[in-house]
Amino acid sequence: MMRALLPAAVLLLALVIGPPASPAAGAQDGAAGPPCAACVRIRVGPPHVARGPAADTIDNRLSVIRLSDGRFRGFIAHGETRAVDGRNPADMSGPARLVLGKGPPGSYASCGQWLNHAELAGATVLGLVHDETACNYQAGQTHKSMSLATSVDQGLNWKVLGQVITGTDTPTAGKNTGEGDCTLVNGQDGYYYAYCFRPRDGGLIVARAGVSDPGPGHWFKYFQGRWDQPGLGGDATRLMNGSGVGVARWTTTGDLVLTGWVKGGLGLFLTADHTTLTALAEPLLVLDPGEWKRPAPSELVVYPVLRDAGNGSNQLSNVWLLAYAYWPPGGGHAAEYLVFRDIEVSLAASPVTPQVGVLLARWYSAGLHDRWSTTGPVPGNDTAYKLESRSGYLMTVAESVKPTIALEDCVSDRPGHPDHLLAEPGFCEAHAYQRLRTAGFIYRDQQPGTVPLYRCYNAREQSHFASNMPDCEALGAPEKLLGYALAR
Repeated sequence: MMRALLPAAVLLLALVIGPPASPAAGAQDGAAGPPCAACVRIRVGPPHVARGPAADTIDNRLSVIRLSDGRFRGFIAHGETRAVDGRNPADMSGPARLVLGKGPPGSYASCGQWLNHAELAGATVLGLVHDETACNYQAGQTHKSMSLATSVDQGLNWKVLGQVITGTDTPTAGKNTGEGDCTLVNGQDGYYYAYCFRPRDGGLIVARAGVSDPGPGHWFKYFQGRWDQPGLGGDATRLMNGSGVGVARWTTTGDLVLTGWVKGGLGLFLTADHTTLTALAEPLLVLDPGEWKRPAPSELVVYPVLRDAGNGSNQLSNVWLLAYAYWPPGGGHAAEYLVFRDIEVSLAASPVTPQVGVLLARWYSAGLHDRWSTTGPVPGNDTAYKLESRSGYLMTVAESVKPTIALEDCVSDRPGHPDHLLAEPGFCEAHAYQRLRTAGFIYRDQQPGTVPLYRCYNAREQSHFASNMPDCEALGAPEKLLGYALAR
């Protein structure tokens, strides 16, 4: 096992992080009203495939820090953590250098160290590290915990200080045990909050530590209304399903924002008191059920996390950056990608409907003679495919009052090249097209603030595409008015 934090290191950490905040382990937060989840308006931009395909593209929640020279450094991990530098928080396609390897044999990190969050604390970088030991991945077995590390050279070298969060169970043959997969946020109230996955019940738990000293032994879990269970071995209240969770703080309201799975796809949860989670009624992304076992007919999205589009931190303005690992439909383990999407958020004075819209982007590949209208990631974007047009926004749920139509994203190779099209459910199977995903929902009838959406066909290139124009922008001929998409 690695050594616990020495007293001298505690003092150093307190000095570099900032002045004391005087937290108390059993203190209660002040009462806070629930956020108006129905008042949040979200528009999700086109996906950008930044890295991949490769089997070890990313196996953690991406974390990004801003460097002293104005560039950005992201941390990706696959047992070992690597740093990637870029000009902006989404520029993560460059060379990756090893910064944190596996722990020594027999240690709590013997199977790997995944840096899940990097936090600037003055001249020091604070790192929350996911550790695993006793692993037999083919048998579905590993034991998780979290440790704390610091870096004084902007994340290129790390000093591991010791474990800060462990579970109540021990390694067990054929099972995932422990507690881990945590992401961390500064609540700007004197505490860091870590939201973690507990395999024994599939639950989300939360622990916190004072910003002035988040070292080993100073973390406390939330249990039955109090923050009084030790981070090392203490019990914790299950808040909700814990898979797919990443945490950030929305500075506009002060609420924490968590990603998580909801009916229909990837959802968002807001909390003002750090423990009461309120879900948005509409998913952030429409996703069919994915499968870890690859290859599989469905796409797979994992490790979603929110960063600020400007500064890369998880203190969010109203322009967010969603990052996640992605496998396309039919893709095997070697077909993993790192994907980014810009998200524009605003807060209304009253509930808004629809809340969420996802951009329908049209990509064009001259070499493949293919125009692909999709809400999903396009492997080869900016190389084989170029973004050609934006065709409005699709809803992520069907309207409860006004008639809506679900659209499916499908493909066929029968012309000798990919032919992608959008169609209503059942069309693709009936016409020998492979269904890729649910693209989203549109109105059947014209509504205020909508634009028409036509399915078009270019006979020369034998390619379908979508357009808002009845003449298909002179790129082909209209086949069908599909319905009406959100204009903005």
